[in-house]
Amino acid sequence: MPLLLQIYYSFPVRLLVLHLRSHLILLVVWTILVAFSAGLAGRFFGMHYLMLTPEYHGQVNFLSFLISGIAFGGLVMIWHLTTYLLCSNRFPFLATLGAPFTKYCLNNSLVPLGFLAVWLTCTTWFQWHDELTSSAEIVWNIAGFILGTLITTGLFAAYFHLTNKDLYNIHWTPRLGGRLLLRQRLPSVQDIQIGATRWRVDTYLTERCHARLVRSVSHYDPKVLEQVFRQNHWNAVVVLIVGLFFLMAQGIFMEKEWARIPAGATIYMLAGIVMALYGAIRFWFRQWGTAVFLSTIFMVNILTGWGLFNYRNRAYGLDYTRENRAVYDYNAFEKIATPTQIQDDKAATLQILENWLAKNRTLENPKPKMVLVCASGGGHRAALWTMQTLQKADIATGGKLLRQTALITGASGGMMGAAYVREAMLRHAEGERIAPQEPELLEDMGKDLLNSVSFAVVANDLFFPISSFKSGNFSYRKDRGYLFEHQLNENTHGFFSRKLSEYREPERRAKVPMLIASPFVLNDARRLLISPQGVSYLMQPNAGKLAAQVEIDGIDFGRFFAAQQADSLAFSTAMRMSATYPFILPNVWLPTNPSVEVLDAGFRDNYGIGLAVRFAHVFKDWIKENTSGVVLVQIRCWNKIHTIAPSDDKGVIDALLTPAEAAGGNMTDIQDFEQDNAVSLLNDALGGNMVEVVRFHYRPVRKNREASLSFHLSRREKLDIFEAFYTADNQASVKALKQVLR
Repeated sequence: MPLLLQIYYSFPVRLLVLHLRSHLILLVVWTILVAFSAGLAGRFFGMHYLMLTPEYHGQVNFLSFLISGIAFGGLVMIWHLTTYLLCSNRFPFLATLGAPFTKYCLNNSLVPLGFLAVWLTCTTWFQWHDELTSSAEIVWNIAGFILGTLITTGLFAAYFHLTNKDLYNIHWTPRLGGRLLLRQRLPSVQDIQIGATRWRVDTYLTERCHARLVRSVSHYDPKVLEQVFRQNHWNAVVVLIVGLFFLMAQGIFMEKEWARIPAGATIYMLAGIVMALYGAIRFWFRQWGTAVFLSTIFMVNILTGWGLFNYRNRAYGLDYTRENRAVYDYNAFEKIATPTQIQDDKAATLQILENWLAKNRTLENPKPKMVLVCASGGGHRAALWTMQTLQKADIATGGKLLRQTALITGASGGMMGAAYVREAMLRHAEGERIAPQEPELLEDMGKDLLNSVSFAVVANDLFFPISSFKSGNFSYRKDRGYLFEHQLNENTHGFFSRKLSEYREPERRAKVPMLIASPFVLNDARRLLISPQGVSYLMQPNAGKLAAQVEIDGIDFGRFFAAQQADSLAFSTAMRMSATYPFILPNVWLPTNPSVEVLDAGFRDNYGIGLAVRFAHVFKDWIKENTSGVVLVQIRCWNKIHTIAPSDDKGVIDALLTPAEAAGGNMTDIQDFEQDNAVSLLNDALGGNMVEVVRFHYRPVRKNREASLSFHLSRREKLDIFEAFYTADNQASVKALKQVLR
């Protein structure tokens, strides 16, 4: 027989062909993992970093790789178990072999070995190039991964080697429910006799990787063959069920630091769950598997929509009792944005501005510049870049930048970074021995936040959350939103642990700048204006006599949810609501009737310019009288001018997707255009060129690609962000800022 045919009819190749023909969903899972590892998918969110450099307890080391290897070994065994359940009946000769499952796993390893080869190549390069790891450490880390994989596969192999039977030692004893569970899902006697399920295989590999010829099974009693497969399959089902319950049990320990395994490990676990569920549906329903799978998704959507087995994430501190829900409609908005309420809130804010003026006015400079800091979204990179810029620019201006800042606006990570610096300002003003310029703060903000989130997704959020905690006067379930806030406070030594109301007095006395978070309300595209102060004057454009013709597009959180104890809102929740990027963090459901949910502030105003301009426009008269102008300090992680993408090679499908691309892909560009216009109009309203704009851009220095939007950054990315401040453009911005604040 020609060599190519010998290879084709070998057991490993025949299994691969069978998977390509019948189990594409399982291969798609492996393809996604390969794409993540190679950076072909999810690079924008840093998925390849999680796969290639697992982090545990804030460290990338032998232990973190070992844990990821253990999880990968579990995925490999689920792959073997699932495919064994689905296709072993096509290879009756397995029943004649000693340790049939062990031999099956060995011959079924082409796919996981292919993935492992890709992963080893990518992680070696990434650790050397991006994590700046030494060769010895790389070898040691990879050894940990391989050891972890061998531990898991070894334990599974030992179990099945000891418990799975073959033709020569099978002793059939009926199990309660065994025939009910496995009946009609194995080859029948008639199937085996006529070879209906059999695929031709000439050779297979033994445990020593020696090729052996396949023996005929035609002379064996088909009933005995069926018993062998039933017993082997029963063991596989038991292991899958036990593994699923073990994963669910992990959710109980989600708050424990030791339980937060590396994010890459949770990805392997999630992939294993998908494989196991797909295998279970195909195993039980065979040809009806696809229909059952789609029906299951449909039913799950209906049941969770009714509130069954579905926990909606909440804003911690608010009252969610049914009888105390806020009515969410336009009439309710108008009851807040009354002329009287707006005047009262404006008067209170004017007193804050007077206190700000008293702090900054000097004999040499009786009319100081008012600084409005606008921090863009952009995940962890935006948080680090905003902190780095505020710290360094404040040092360069002799402390004037932070002292003269009256308001901070923005979105997502940028707001988190600015809020961290602001909290350091407050603690310094209260007498603590900490300065907002200290580099240790930057180091803490750079710590991983994604491991906790991804762990909670797999171990808790895929099931109904069981554990609960108290915030304010109410109890809530622990999910990935809770664990994100918990990890954030853990990383920053409790700097985000205050309630919203605890900032009211410091802001009133101008100890710290006002800060307004503005998450996006998914249901009607309005923004939720979260501030300890009354900000009803920001609920609609300052249109004067045309106010009745201008729609309310924002909601004063404190006023609207006063009856739901808005003052008790956890500040970490306010920051999370502003940074709720889809899929990564859960949408926050609000206590309203009808119910509404909020997303990342970047959907409405990714740069914070729109809100800052509206604030300045409301108080333009006071600004003209008491200051020498407004300085908009924009700290952004996105290029303002992009390369124009051509439309030359668009196919039919691409053309159909063009409207969605325009709405989503160009969202931040559209905001830029509109905000440039708003800044121009503000300058015209203030008159006399009283508006200055100083922009600080993060652009990659050390690498071709900019840092990802993930809540996890590599060492090279952090260095790149730190060095970006010293580029020519940003140093020119420092010089311009010093000039306008002199």
